[in-house]
Amino acid sequence: MDWCLVTDIDGTLIGESESTEELRRVVLDARVGLARTGARLRWVVATGRTYASTCEVLLESGFRLDDFDALITSVGAELYLTGDTRPDDAYHTRLAATGFDAARVRASLERLGELELQPEHEQFPYKVCYFAKEDPVLRERVLRALGALPFKTTTVFAMGDYLDVAPEHGAKGGGVAHLLDFWGLEPARAVAAGDSANDLSMLEREWRAIVVGNGHQALRALRARPNVFFAQRKHAGGILEGLRALAFL
Repeated sequence: MDWCLVTDIDGTLIGESESTEELRRVVLDARVGLARTGARLRWVVATGRTYASTCEVLLESGFRLDDFDALITSVGAELYLTGDTRPDDAYHTRLAATGFDAARVRASLERLGELELQPEHEQFPYKVCYFAKEDPVLRERVLRALGALPFKTTTVFAMGDYLDVAPEHGAKGGGVAHLLDFWGLEPARAVAAGDSANDLSMLEREWRAIVVGNGHQALRALRARPNVFFAQRKHAGGILEGLRALAFL
């Protein structure tokens, strides 16, 4: 049977070149071994970076783009299958079906007067991005404003400085769910690894998850979940530790 490994980039897949190289070698060797049995290992990147930035940093870090079966970019706003340079239409259709309207999100949150839109190149049809200091009062006001909209949203507060608003089935978790459906994989056949709050939507789902040793405090609530492994090692070393502890691959 096939498997799916999903990894964030910054702070997770990269950060220590030695462990990054080791992880790539282990995953590609496992892919070859599984292929002999007729099975396939799908490797996916899920990142906050844009598509162009994702490709650039992966190549700089010693990867080939065809190491990966798909790239989930811009915190799930877009999804690219291997070999494609245009976003996947089926994923966009899935997001469109939620009724998400970026213009209505902007209008709703503009009334708060406490959020600053990020540059236009960070805005997408299915993601609205702000600079926003994370504050419990502001968070409540944001959620209340979004709750009044006629469609459901996913909010991602990250790094204490950023806010992304995505469709209900968007963000990184939505991208992973779409790929598992597309490939016909059960959640039990997948594991996702990350380090920060913008990974939360893919770490708190029904599949297994790994929080690397340098993971942010924003993920500490996941310790109560039995399907989430907290590694001691940092970056790619933490992914390897988690894969071995979970007997994945």
